[in-house]
Parts: sequence; structure tokens; C-alpha cells
Amino acid sequence: MLRFDLNWARSNIGQKVNLHMKDGSVIVNVLITHALKDSHEISAIYYTTPLKSRLGKVYLNEIAWAERLDTHVLMTETAAA
Repeated sequence: MLRFDLNWARSNIGQKVNLHMKDGSVIVNVLITHALKDSHEISAIYYTTPLKSRLGKVYLNEIAWAERLDTHVLMTETAAA
């Protein structure tokens, strides 16, 4: 299984992903904007949601795995026409 670390997070900045958490929940369709260590040396990623454009934060040790999304599938019919 892939271990998530700060290098993984930094390589996925600007990508849309679904984040599957260790507790079984899924954070769907988020854009990773930043990957930083906080003052306690804990790595975290910051993301935005597409509709509300809110900034969220999740620690890397809470993520079980991530699914990279294909942006072509997410296009709406009006944008494709």
C-alpha cells in the first residue's frame, strides 16, 4: 500500500482527487492547493471544494488512499457543447 507523505502531497498539488479516509469516509472531488508542515511537524494538505470554494485541511496520517479524478469525465454537457 502506498504511504502518503509530504512528497506525495506536493506532487499532487493542482490535481482533483477523492480522498478516502481511514475512518471509512470519503472527501469527494477536491482540488489540492497546498501541502505544508505545521508548527508541530505534522504534514497536512489543504484543499478547496468546487462549488463552495471553501478551504479545508486534512492531515496526511488520516488518509488511507487517494483516487485521482479524470477531469474530462467531470465536464458537463453545456461545457462540452
